[in-house]
Formats: sequence, C-alpha cells, structure tokens
Amino acid sequence: MKLPRFFRLPTVLCVPFLAHASLIWPTPNPAFQNGKPVEAYVQPTESGRVESGLFGCVRNGGSRFHEGIDLYPIKRDGSGEAVDPVYAVLPGRVVHANRNSGYSTYGRYVVIEHDQETPAYHTLYAHLASVGDAIIPGARVESGYVLGIMGRSANYTIPRSRAHVHFEIGFRLTDDFEKWYTDQKFDSQNRHGIWNGMNLVSIDPLDFYQNIRSGQVSNLREYLRRLPVATRIRVFSNQVPDFVRNYPALLTESFAGKTVVAWDIAFTQYGVPKEWTPRFAEDKLKGQAGDVKIIAYHPGLLKSQSCHRVLDLSGSSPKIAPGTITAIKKLFGFN
Repeated sequence: MKLPRFFRLPTVLCVPFLAHASLIWPTPNPAFQNGKPVEAYVQPTESGRVESGLFGCVRNGGSRFHEGIDLYPIKRDGSGEAVDPVYAVLPGRVVHANRNSGYSTYGRYVVIEHDQETPAYHTLYAHLASVGDAIIPGARVESGYVLGIMGRSANYTIPRSRAHVHFEIGFRLTDDFEKWYTDQKFDSQNRHGIWNGMNLVSIDPLDFYQNIRSGQVSNLREYLRRLPVATRIRVFSNQVPDFVRNYPALLTESFAGKTVVAWDIAFTQYGVPKEWTPRFAEDKLKGQAGDVKIIAYHPGLLKSQSCHRVLDLSGSSPKIAPGTITAIKKLFGFN
C-alpha cells in the first residue's frame, strides 16, 4: 500500500533514533528529537500542569493513573482544529481501528502490533479526528505511515484547545478477554475485542524514547530488563497463558517437555508482567492449583507510588492489590 502524495512523510521527520533503526516520533513536532523540555510537546489537562500529560500517577492529585503520554499539535486550521498527521512509529500490522468516537474514552483510535520486534508489542494512538481509509485490520504499515489526523475525539468532551494524540506502548493480557468482559456484566458491549483498553498494560513511552535516544537501550526488550521489579508473584497453574504464548521472549527459561506447576511473574511498579519463570514438579513447591502468593517485593518502590500499586502495603503485611488480582484473573482465566 502506498500513501497518497499529500500524505507522504517529509524526510526531515523520518529520521529514526540511532539506537533503533526504525523507531520514529509519532507526530511532526521535532521538539523531543531536538532535546527540548516536555513543555514543548506534552499537552496537559485542564489543570495546566505539564506532568498531567505524562505517564503514571499524574492525574487528580496523583490518585489517577495515565497509561500513556499526550502530545499536542503544531498546526491548526482556520477554525483552530488540529491538523497534524499521526505516524506509525515502527513497522507493523494494524490490529484495531475504531472509527466511532462515542465507542471509547480513547475516541477514534488505532492499534499497531509491531510483530517484527522481540518481544512483539503494540502502540496505540487515540483521540484522532479521523482514521486513514487504508488503516484496516490486517494492513501492514511502515515507520512514518500516516494513521490519521490528530484531534480530540472521545466519549466525553475534549476542548479544541487541548486537542492531542494519546500515545501508548504495551502488551495485551489475554486473547480470551471477551469471556472476562462478559462475566463482569457491564452495561455496554465490548466493541474493541482484545484491544479494549481494559486488556492492555503499558510502559512509559517517554522514558522508553529517552533511553533509546541516550543509547542506554536499543530495543524494548533491553528496556524491560532495566525496569525494576516491584513484586514477584507465584501463580499455581499448569496452563500456559496466552501472554506467554504471545510474548515468549519474556520467559526466563524454556518449559518444553516439562510439567509446569506454577509461574513466578515479575511485575513492574505499574503492573506489566515483564518476566515469567516456569516452575516444575521437581521444584516441590508448596501450593495448589489456583493459589497465588507474593514471593518478593520492593517496599521502597511501592511506597513512593501514589496510585495503581501492584501491592497494597497499608496493612501489617503486603497484599495483592485488586488491580493485580484482576490482571491475574485475565492472564489465567480465573473466576
């Protein structure tokens, strides 16, 4: 598929980061590449605090988690609407394109799975004013392909002055998300399949890009290895979760030809299950199928966090936080 001439990406914006042969920035704004401060490209919320557009516990006084970063436009039309194109940051496959603004808090959004990376991972581009006609599930795109036009679409009101693209990098928890969703008896149907935001976990896009730019890492696999472990949780189950099948590069060792009795999962502070260690019958672990145990945790890391903790440290001993329990249920299909 070729881009129409008026959609072609100018060469000056197509320069990749040296530590990654294909990775580019998702918008035409060159501020990040030029080393400018976050104020030069990050869109804050109505609070006006620039950190509110970053990743992490940055909303509602630190009590609300934001899964990505919000990037503002550098061009607007005569009526003040954003007109910046939004680019695929890496080669990949379109796996989801929602064109109905009212169907999601993401508004119109596109998800690209970068299946040539190890591990494969996805990027998500939300609040688009429009999605390109050629952006349909199964289509392949290269770095710099125009996915749509930046905007302010959502199932709530984003003012014209705060138009932006919400940009995420992450993984999906399960391919059987529909079962979990149905079991919750929500009032609305799942219109997004496995690419519903409730099935996605994310890393900090800006921190990843900064690590790439500085040469500290050259890909996401190396970046994940650098992220500190907030907790290790042992889940007793002999099944192989979809997450392991989809992201085998996150395994610490092979389980081929062996009987798995449990999984030791290393979670980042914001809940990405970044490392999986299979445990076997010969390990003689104490536990039954369905048991879930905390085997290690980083109190300093968790106490410094104001929301979205993987563990609850409020009592005399740590407990698995509700959000982590929900993630484990999705990963393993537990009721």
